Amino acid sequence: MSGSSGKIDLMEMAGLRDSHDLLLARAQAGDPVAQFNMGVKCAEGQGVPQDFLQAARWYSAAADQGDASAQFNLGLMFYQGHGLERNLAYACELFRAAAHQGDLRARRGLEAVLQELDPREREA
Repeated sequence: MSGSSGKIDLMEMAGLRDSHDLLLARAQAGDPVAQFNMGVKCAEGQGVPQDFLQAARWYSAAADQGDASAQFNLGLMFYQGHGLERNLAYACELFRAAAHQGDLRARRGLEAVLQELDPREREA
């Protein structure tokens, strides 16, 4: 986990140095960090074909377990309509969940969505 300098390898701790097969196995076993990382790989086409729908599925699995980064990324996909149909109400819900965990990006996203939502949808 640490190199010759004695520093902790954060990439390794996050599972980003795992082989694709190991990361996929961890994600399929329910590890939210691995699910988030698989979402990133699918969204960006890192070592796999770019597939936004598959990215959304992985982010959703991690978001359902309370992963704030996955909630933010999935919310952003719904907000922008990037690879998914644009859904401001769901983006709001995801941003709100991540913001409640202290994610500053999600707070800014929530503010942006609230500006666009119909007043009746803001309270949902």
